[in-house]
Amino acid sequence: MREKIDIHAHYFPPAYDQMLEKRGMKLLDGGFPKPEWNEEIQLSFMEKLGITYSVLSISSPHLHMGDVGEAIEVARSSNEYGAELMKKYPEQIGVLASLPLPEIDAAVEEVKYCRNELHVTGFALQTNSCGLYLGDARLDPVMEVLNQAESVVLIHPTEPAAIPQGVNENLPYPMMEFFFDTCRAVMNLILTGTLNKYPKIRFVIPHAGAYLPIISDRVASMSKMLCPDGSVDIRKCLADLYYDLGGTAMPKQYGNLCQMTTKDHILYGSDTPFTPLPLCCKLAETMDQGLTAEMQELVYRENPKRLLCK
Repeated sequence: MREKIDIHAHYFPPAYDQMLEKRGMKLLDGGFPKPEWNEEIQLSFMEKLGITYSVLSISSPHLHMGDVGEAIEVARSSNEYGAELMKKYPEQIGVLASLPLPEIDAAVEEVKYCRNELHVTGFALQTNSCGLYLGDARLDPVMEVLNQAESVVLIHPTEPAAIPQGVNENLPYPMMEFFFDTCRAVMNLILTGTLNKYPKIRFVIPHAGAYLPIISDRVASMSKMLCPDGSVDIRKCLADLYYDLGGTAMPKQYGNLCQMTTKDHILYGSDTPFTPLPLCCKLAETMDQGLTAEMQELVYRENPKRLLCK
C-alpha cells in the first residue's frame, strides 16, 4: 500500500505519564501492564507496520482521578504536547485531544482552545468519565461545541462505572468489560437522541464496534418499543457511525461489522502500544489476508483520509 493511516494508536504525554507514576500505576485497568512509549518507539512501530500516519490519543485510565485541578492541568499539558508532536511530524502524526471530563465548563474551554489554538486532529472521549456516560444530558454543552466544530471523536472504553462483585474479578478490564462499556455508551448516545441532536460529530467506535455488530439486530428489533415515536432509528444510527479495526477484529468481528455498516465507514487501527508489536504484525498480516484489494484501499487509506480531511 502507498499509505496506511492508523486512526487508533495511543501515546503517553509526559504530564499523563507523571500522573500515573505518582500513583504507582504500573498496572492499568485491572492488571494490564503499562506499555513503554516515546516518540522514537512510535515511529519505529509505524515503520514496522507500514503506517504512514498515526492518530494518537490517550487510552484508559483517563486523566480525571478525582482531583479537578490536576485533571484540567494534565489535559492542557497533554494536548499541548500532542500539538508539538504534530508540528514536529506533520506528515506522520495527528492527535486526538483529551478533555478533563466530567468538568463540563473546563472541557468546553479545552475544546475551544484545542480547535482554535492547537489545531488538533480531533478529540478522544471515554465511554464514561467518573461514571458520567456519553449520552448524558449534562454533557450537552461539550457536545454542542464538538458539533459546531464538526469534530472527529474517537470513543474509547474504560472501567465501567460499576462491575458485579464476585464475577471474573481477576480479569483485566480490556478483556471483556471494555466491550461491554463501549456498547453501553454507544446505545446511550443513540437512545437519548444525542446522535440525532449533534449530527456533525463524526464518532469513531473502536475495536470493530465491540459487541454491537452481534446485538445490532436484537436492539434494532426493539426500536419501536424503545422509541415509539419513531424519532430514533437504531439500525441507521449504527450504520452511520465509523468503526476502527483495532485489536483482534479479524475474521469474526469484521464479518459481522460488514453486515451492520457500509464499507466506507471502516477504518484501520493498530491499538499500539497496548497491543504488543509482534501481535500487531500478526494481526496486520491476518487483516491483509482477510480484506479484499478494494477493502484494503478503503480501510487503510481512502476512508480515514476522507474522515480526517472533511
